[in-house]
This record gives sequence, structure tokens and C-alpha cells, in this order.
Amino acid sequence: MSSISSIGSGMSISGAYITPSNQLSEATKAKLEALGIDPASVTSEAEAQSLIAQVESMSKTDKARPQSGSSDMALLTKAKELAEDVGAKISERDNLDDICKKISEKIEQLAQQYASDPVAMNKLEDYQRELSSIDSRYSSKIDTQDSIFAAMNMISASNKYALGLQ
Repeated sequence: MSSISSIGSGMSISGAYITPSNQLSEATKAKLEALGIDPASVTSEAEAQSLIAQVESMSKTDKARPQSGSSDMALLTKAKELAEDVGAKISERDNLDDICKKISEKIEQLAQQYASDPVAMNKLEDYQRELSSIDSRYSSKIDTQDSIFAAMNMISASNKYALGLQ
């Protein structure tokens, strides 16, 4: 026959207090409210702490990831600056494709005009390289978006097939 000599729970509570499951500490309530979460939607302190950790980690991830809109604006800004440098006339309504076409046309026009000036031709080559860089970055972005949309369409079709909707 065997006997149990001691039982230990492995838990200790020292200098802390336990809140009932439906009550949250003031600090937790404040954190939830600061993150835009209604404290009444959370049932326990543990759930609240888990939710806070998730939201904070998502926030850190979002800050580390470059935003698409900001890269679009950066490309547009670079293109507008280049257009100004070469003297291409653009409007506020022009999109990146339009601006790049106008810059290219202006560079071609200037190349014909300054064909005998090697200094001007070098500057025009620099402008052309910058335009090519902007254009390739934009094309790469569009290709990536197209790939993402194609993948989403494939997933959608697969889901419809799996659900018997197609």
C-alpha cells in the first residue's frame, strides 16, 4: 500500500490580491479604455490582459510594416519632384502613370534640344535613370498587388467549391 507524504500546490500568493472574475483592476480598465476597448466586454482580468497583449503586439507589427499608402505617396512625391526638375507640366489630378509619361516626353524633347551638349545629356541621363527607378518600383508594386488579387480569387473559388456553391 502506498501513502502520500505531502501535497503541494506549487502556487503561492504573496503581496497580491485576487479579484473576482467579473471585476477588473483600475489599471487594466484604464489600459483597455486607452486601446479603445470597452471594459464591460471583458469577463476576467486574465482575458483582459490577453486582449491587451494581442492589441499591443498588433500595434507594434503595424508600426514595423511599411504602409502601402505611404509608399504610394513617396513615389508620387518623387515623380512630382522629378517633373519639376525637368520642367514637365503636370496637374494635381495626374496619377503616377500620367506623370511618368509626361516626364518621359519632356526628357525626349530636351534630349533632342540639347543633343550637342554633353553636360546637359549627362543630366538628362540622370533624370532618365531616376524615372526608370520610379517606374520599376511602381511596376513591382502593381505586379505584387495583381499576384495578391489572383491568390485571393483562387482562394475564393476554392472556398465556393468546398462549400458546394459552385
